[in-house]
Parts: sequence; C-alpha cells; structure tokens
Amino acid sequence: METALIWKNKNECIRFCKKIKFLISHYQKMKGEYKMKKKLVSVLLATMCMTMVIPGMANAEEAKKHVENLVIGTTAENNKFSSQTQADAFGRMNYNGLTQGNFVYRDENNEVQPYFFKSFEISEDGKELSFTFPLDAVWHDGEPVTSEDIVFTFEYMRDVKKVGSLQHLETIELTGEDSCVLKFSEPDAYYWINSSCNNNACVYAKHIWEGIEDYSSVTGPEAAIGCGPYKLVSSDQDSQTSYYEAVPENDFLGEITVDSVTLQSYSDESTLMMAMMQGDIDAMFNYANPIDAPIIDTVKGTPDIDLGESPFSGCYQLEYGKDRAPGNDQNFREAASLALNYEQLASTINGEYGEIPGRGVIPPSCKGYDETIPQLEYNPQKAMELLDEAGYQDVDGDGYREMPDGSPMDISVTPQYSSSMDLRMRIAEVVMKSLDEVGIKNHLDEESIANSEVWEDNMTKGNYDFSITLTTSGMAGYSSAFRYFMGELREGESSWLWGTIRDEGFKNNYYAMTQAVSDEEYIENSKKLQNYVSDTMSAQALCWETAFFPYRTDKYTGWNNYPSWGVINSRTWFDLTAK
Repeated sequence: METALIWKNKNECIRFCKKIKFLISHYQKMKGEYKMKKKLVSVLLATMCMTMVIPGMANAEEAKKHVENLVIGTTAENNKFSSQTQADAFGRMNYNGLTQGNFVYRDENNEVQPYFFKSFEISEDGKELSFTFPLDAVWHDGEPVTSEDIVFTFEYMRDVKKVGSLQHLETIELTGEDSCVLKFSEPDAYYWINSSCNNNACVYAKHIWEGIEDYSSVTGPEAAIGCGPYKLVSSDQDSQTSYYEAVPENDFLGEITVDSVTLQSYSDESTLMMAMMQGDIDAMFNYANPIDAPIIDTVKGTPDIDLGESPFSGCYQLEYGKDRAPGNDQNFREAASLALNYEQLASTINGEYGEIPGRGVIPPSCKGYDETIPQLEYNPQKAMELLDEAGYQDVDGDGYREMPDGSPMDISVTPQYSSSMDLRMRIAEVVMKSLDEVGIKNHLDEESIANSEVWEDNMTKGNYDFSITLTTSGMAGYSSAFRYFMGELREGESSWLWGTIRDEGFKNNYYAMTQAVSDEEYIENSKKLQNYVSDTMSAQALCWETAFFPYRTDKYTGWNNYPSWGVINSRTWFDLTAK
C-alpha cells in the first residue's frame, strides 16, 4: 500500500526533514558509523521531499525568494570571534542573534519576544520565570542542543560569569522534555529577561565551556560556536571580512530566508556610506552608533537608499560630580545647566535633527517617558544672576568666579573615553565655551581622555566635576540612563559605577524599576527617577537625537526599521526576501 505524506505548508515539511536528519545522525553515531558524508544525508532528504505531496509548495517557494548573500557594513573591527564577548563586529552582531541562540529579543515596539525560547512566562510575584525551548536546535559542530546545555548555561552565567541579574537565582529546574523554570529569591525574573537582550544571554555549549573559568582564554574556532541561525565559516583579518552560512535547523522565528551573510568592516562612516552608494553593501549595523548627521546629509536623495530614520532612545548626558564642590551645590548645578547652549549642542551632536532635551533626561522614545517634565532652558543671564546669588563671584577681577569661600574654582570637563573621541571632544568644547561665557573657569581632563583605565578609575571614585557620557540604545531599552547615575548599589551587588547620586530614595526607585514585575510598575518608577533628576539637576541630557541606519531598497524586500536600531535585527534573517 502506497502512502502519501501531506503537509499543510513548506515549513511543516522542513521541520519533518530536520527530525529525520537528526534521527539518521543519531542512529549512525550510535552504530559507530558517523563517517557518513553530509552530502549523502542531503541527497536522501532531497529525494524524500521530492516524493512528498505538498499542496501549495510552488506558491510557497514563489512567495519566499531567498536572499543568497546579505552584505552588511559596519565600522566595528572584524578581529574577535567568541560567544563570550560583546567586542568587535561579531559580538555586536550577536545582539541580533546571528550565531548565538539568544533567549529573547526586543521587537520594534521595544517589547521582549521569544527567540531561542519558544515561550516564557513570569510569575505574579516576579520570582519565577518559566520557559520552553526547542528540541531540534543544533550546535554549529553538529551536536544537538540538549536540556543539559540549558541547565549548564544558567549555572555558568551565575557562578562563573557572575551575571548580576542572576545573583538571586536559586534553582534551575527542568519541568518537562522542553520546559524549565528559574526560581529567584528576589523578584528578579522581569529584570533578568529584560536586561538579557544586550548581555550575551544565550545558550552555551556544555561540551565546550564546561570547566573553563577564564572564558577569555578560549580563542580558537570553538569559541565562536553557537546554536544561532548562522555559523561562522571563515574570516579574513586583512580585508576585515567574516562570512556566515545559514543553519536551517535553528529556525527560531520561522524559515531562514537569508542563505548567507557577509560582514564587512570599514575604517569610518564616510567609507562605509560610499560603499553603500556603490552597491557594495546592502545595509549597515553598528550598535548604538547611527550614521552621523553630516554624513547622512551627503547621501540624501541617493536612489535606492533609505536613510533608516527613527527617534534615538539613547542620548549624550552630563552628570555633575556631587562628591565634591561645587557639584554638590544644587544652585551651582542649576546655574551651569542654564549656561549651556543647547541649540549649539544639538547641532554639534545631531545637526539639524537634534532637539533640546527635557529635564528628565530620557527621550520620548523610551518606555515610561514623562511628557509633563519641562524642557531645559538656555539662559546665560539668568545663570550669572544665580551664580552671584549663590556666592560664586569674581573676587579678584580676573574674569573668572571664585568659590563662595574665596578659593579658586577650575572645573574639570571629562568626556567618556572611547576609541573614537572626535564627537565627544566637540561636545566638550561647547560645554567648556558655555561655562567660560558665564565666568566659570574650566579645563579638559587630559589624563582621563588619554587612558581608559584612568578614566574608569576617576568615574568609579567620583573624581570629576562634569562627566560627559553616552547612554546606548540597548541600555536605554531597559536599565536606562539612570543606571549611569547610580553612586551606590544594593547590598550584595558588585558592578561598575560611574555616578555620584547617593540618595537612598533614588536607589530604591531605581531597583523598584528594574525589579518591576510588570510594565506598569516599571513606568511608575521610571517617572519617579525622571522627576528626581529634574528636581535636583543631578544630571541632564545634552541632546535628543534622530538616528540613521541606512539600507538599500533595490534588491530586497521585508526590511523592518527598528527605532534606534535599524533594519539589521533579530527578525531580518527570517523576514528579508529577494525581489
């Protein structure tokens, strides 16, 4: 009796073929005959699929024309390849789940969605996270992803990597063949799953990482192995290029429609955009670094290029060092804020697209934005009057003000250390010029901008007057700019600290926000933090920006421009098709 196998759609067929492939592989391994060539398995599967009766198969193929090779440009270097790092182009691209099985991702509405997780649920008390996971995912070396890998991953992140959001994780309990529950002693489930989107929160291969304490020491090909939709197949350091091929088994969000990816690094944004104009690359991705406004203006009107415009959730900000005078005086902080030329700052940071920010720091595109908080004001005359009233007067007649006790005042301005300091230096220049115009003597912190370790040490110890930093779009999505302003952590937590707000109420509100068990609770506490910085002028934004992540529109369709992120995101591999 002949039997016809009939599926409702192509994906159902693919899932069946994947299971057959896994069973064949498993059987051959058990028999000690695992030397069977992959080509033989592929021919077998192809033959099986050809004999199947699949209604609508031709239409499905016509509807999804695969992208043979997507070329992505970036300015991040193409040198390091490890699942344990966020460095370089490889690490940054894995925010988009390229080679790693990220548990979740943020969609275009900044909502957390399942990726490797098939589903997840947070308990009402926020202390339990239940999730399901696929049974047919594979590591790039051919090994199946097992429940042992799941348990190992959370133990490794908690005990070896010391992930702060997992410090209260007590148990990892498998509740079924494809299900697990994490149990916390504190209501950290919402916190962990939200903060995990940009913290290398992905599945780790037990057979690779077990027993390795110094994970940075693993630099061979095995370090790059993941269970994401693509595997690294080669890289060329000289040309700054890396190449990736799709792994059909790891189809977390549906059929993978991009067959391969080429990641090409460029020396700067101008060179990158020239390559896009010439058609050498299809899109760009550079985490938290959209194309600068002056460069985007040069490609306006170019045929087949969409500028990828959206409101930016991150921002440059200034924090006042409140551990020492005069930053510990609110009158001085208010006066300094009034002295800053916001139109010039907006133009410097974001050209014609920059906006004068509000006193609550976070932009309108961030979850919980409080629209009732007023805009920052540029009023140098009012700034000088306030300084006079607070006792900051020019006693010796040299054109610069002294401290209220008559001692000299010379404010240090410290831009955040970075491998690319051009824009940060220009921001510092505007700040310094604004201060100078109201009689506040100031200088650039040369030591900090010349050495990353000196900068980090000064920030951690609060040894600064004006600190200029950047909140990335990833940080803005959950932890927000307020994480940078923290001067003290909760008991038992250890991490970097750049802030000098040591107010107990601020700290409690921050952790009430990050430990929220619902969006409503998160938003409520976010607004409390915004009003705190507005009322105390402990810190402030310098500009609200428009982001640009350009891409070409002539060859492909299905682009989805995520605000603050661009068209290269976790869904790109499953949504993009050829025209």
